[in-house]
Amino acid sequence: MKKTLAAVLAAAMALSTASVVFATDYSIEGMDYTVNGDINGEETPILYGKDVTVLLDNVTFEVGGDDYNVSGEELAAKIDDGQITLTPVVTVGANKLAGKPSVNTGVNKVGNGTFKSEVVYKATATVAGWSTEDGKFSFPAENEEVVKLPIGKNGKLAMDPTGAQIAGYVTPKSSRWNRVADEAFGYGYLTKETIYGSTELADEAVRVKFKVSDTYGVDDTTIGMKFRVTVKKKDVTLGGKAVSKGDTLSSDEIKFKARYLELNQYNEDMQLTLDEVSGRHVKLDGSKLYDEIGSETFTINFEDVAVFEAKLSASQKKVNLFYDLDEITAITDEYPDVDFTFITFRGNPNPSFVNSGTMTFDAIGGRKTVVYTWDGEALTPLDQYTTYDPTYNTVKVKNVKKLGTFVVASDMLEEEVDEPAEPVSSAPVVEEPEEDENPKTGAC
Repeated sequence: MKKTLAAVLAAAMALSTASVVFATDYSIEGMDYTVNGDINGEETPILYGKDVTVLLDNVTFEVGGDDYNVSGEELAAKIDDGQITLTPVVTVGANKLAGKPSVNTGVNKVGNGTFKSEVVYKATATVAGWSTEDGKFSFPAENEEVVKLPIGKNGKLAMDPTGAQIAGYVTPKSSRWNRVADEAFGYGYLTKETIYGSTELADEAVRVKFKVSDTYGVDDTTIGMKFRVTVKKKDVTLGGKAVSKGDTLSSDEIKFKARYLELNQYNEDMQLTLDEVSGRHVKLDGSKLYDEIGSETFTINFEDVAVFEAKLSASQKKVNLFYDLDEITAITDEYPDVDFTFITFRGNPNPSFVNSGTMTFDAIGGRKTVVYTWDGEALTPLDQYTTYDPTYNTVKVKNVKKLGTFVVASDMLEEEVDEPAEPVSSAPVVEEPEEDENPKTGAC
């Protein structure tokens, strides 16, 4: 994504001979996502928890009323030669960064020659226009790209015309998309085409790299940054203009806005895959969902590990549904003979829903399956809210309003009880005197 800023860099320190004003052209490498909503002012959109690389393409500064252009290639060469240093100075949100921004130089390229870009699946005449009776899924016309496929509870392609056996859908952003699409390709439902692209080597460039730490909230964070150039050697020129050793040129502030993206879908049956979480598509806007479905019941499938179902309220606020399936070793180490499934919602605060809902999990231990919550120190069983469904071998936990850490165990977790110690009497101990083998009788 290219962004040109006029007068974005300005003088911050006086030089002995002249004042210096910067302007710059820069781009963000690897920004392959679309930002929902408007960007305020000149704040460049970025994502929480993702490395951001600012590629300085060109810098213009003014000396004595004349403009001099300095390319990113020239800056990189002079940094490599030790003639100048470039230092990023964080002016806003320094405590939100995962560390100090770094500066490096190198060839501006992504690769060399031909590379595979993507695989595209298209509908064949066999399925063109085919749809389920409930109208929730249909294939596009022949030779049109397919971006959604139905799956059953086993995670495989489900071509059920009634829709009854369809448990969810996968999209190109889903981790299992290629597997399901290849299955459909094998049945002759889809064609498969690999798209190739190419890239060329470019000039040397300066990169400034930083990352905004995940907050797991719903609000955006502004990061402000300046770039300071210090001349380290004599007889240095920038853009054809001589500068003196010790001169310092500082920019005006440029700004970035870190944010989480909204869910890729708003409907009654939604999915949030780990791939989408990685892309930070984790923010659910209750008002937008209400615009789509009203006060109907909605479900969210989390990577086929858990499903949350609730009736939507018109007053539902935004929630961050960032989650992971990481193992909690403190629990698995304590109970090595028990099978577990973990899901942790990282939202800060915990994602909360106006109306209580139901969480459904696979019953990994059959009827013996127990669901717990985990607060980082203690496990709390939810058996009083849990029912077992033998038809689908699932367990349902009712009255769920907040999503935190859920631990699904194949059996009841029993705490080890230490053997009681021997009782100790509190009565005083009186020692009996030893009996003399030849007691004195008092005889003469």
